[in-house]
Amino acid sequence: MGPVDSGFLLIESREHPMHVGGLQLFTVPDGESPSWVREQLSVDADRISPRFRLKPQDPVGLLGNFRWSVDQHLDLDHHVRRSAVPGPHRLRELFELASRWQGSLLDRHRPLWEVHVVEGLEDGRVAVFSKIHHALVDGVSALHLMQQACSPDPDATDCMPPYALPGTTVRAAQEQRTGHVLANPASVMRSGLGLAGELASLGPNSLKIAYRSLRNTGLTTPFDAPRTILNGRIGGARRFVAQSFDIERFRQVAKACDVSFNDVVLAVCGGALRRYLGELDELPDRSLTAMCPVNLRDESSSVGGNEIGAMISTLSTHVVDPIERLEDIHESTTAAKGTMRELSPLQLLLLSGYHIAGLGLSMLPTYNLGGRPPFNVIISNVPGPRKQLYFNGAHLEGTYPASIPVDGMAMNITLVTYDDQVDFGITACRRSAPSVQRMVHHLEDALAELTAAAGV
Repeated sequence: MGPVDSGFLLIESREHPMHVGGLQLFTVPDGESPSWVREQLSVDADRISPRFRLKPQDPVGLLGNFRWSVDQHLDLDHHVRRSAVPGPHRLRELFELASRWQGSLLDRHRPLWEVHVVEGLEDGRVAVFSKIHHALVDGVSALHLMQQACSPDPDATDCMPPYALPGTTVRAAQEQRTGHVLANPASVMRSGLGLAGELASLGPNSLKIAYRSLRNTGLTTPFDAPRTILNGRIGGARRFVAQSFDIERFRQVAKACDVSFNDVVLAVCGGALRRYLGELDELPDRSLTAMCPVNLRDESSSVGGNEIGAMISTLSTHVVDPIERLEDIHESTTAAKGTMRELSPLQLLLLSGYHIAGLGLSMLPTYNLGGRPPFNVIISNVPGPRKQLYFNGAHLEGTYPASIPVDGMAMNITLVTYDDQVDFGITACRRSAPSVQRMVHHLEDALAELTAAAGV
């Protein structure tokens, strides 16, 4: 087991479930009953992919987990479950169910994943809520698995659920998870010398980054953030809400203002957070900042594991004018991207680790949460399918990510682009971020305001 994957297991507690989730909405093919989806997800136990048979060899490791073991007697009925939305059978009730599942721990004595098939929505659609431990996959990997399970062909009938996709052998899956390759002593020495060189050059680059920050070039660094109600201790209960938006609304603003799509996303989130905290009379005078995960996986990387970096951006929540807020964010992200381009992949990973280190420190029992947080909120933008997808004829209407709040970071905003829409999923601590369902309305208001100000 690799050190990052072991770390996700080590820091997990009742207050900090460390799994990523996702809610998919499907329209069942004409003439089929809602139970059709559950039937499609049922497969023989011997068809389960090796990756989904892995479990920690020692379920409870006080010093961390170091090896995976293979579940030879996987109980599929435990992992794939059937539920129904209570009355009045709206999306609100569906989100309540998803909130409970996202707030409960996975059983470490079994492979670390669950799939909940949910029937009973008033419009006849069927939902599938999946959760898988971050030690097994990161969010990008989870989305790739979902894409591989579906097809752009509405008439395709050979789709298999993600946990039954043809995979590598168990041994190969374990080797992928550790990231180890067999090498001769000479290659190990060359790798060690290369690593030493990377570390030696990281120091001067770090000084350059610090100098840029002091020169006020737009670069946002850790601990520039003010303390808010989102940056204290959290409980174990979660609140999950989701919403879809037309992607063209974001693209039009980006084109009109000559900024990136991601800049517009951050500006909309900044505007929504300004409204949300203002409504609670908790808006600080200093701007909130966001940590934005960056996918470091190239096309040759296997699905699975954690290959993520991080950059930090201002959200300009202290700015009233939406266009000025967008311009500030663009300046901040441009400075961050310029810095990232000057670093090698390994140096970028190490610098990203520094960005994330403050978040890890906040989860230690002895850490003093009295100072400034490293950042206020995590906002992830995950590129998704570019075409409409189907699962054996069932149309995928939307895919909404459910992520991980932690101490010092009570709200996590993740979005997935899917063909012509943007699907937002917001996961928060129920206590530290009250009435987080209001964020859905604030996102719409912030996007409408920015669209009007941009003249599109």
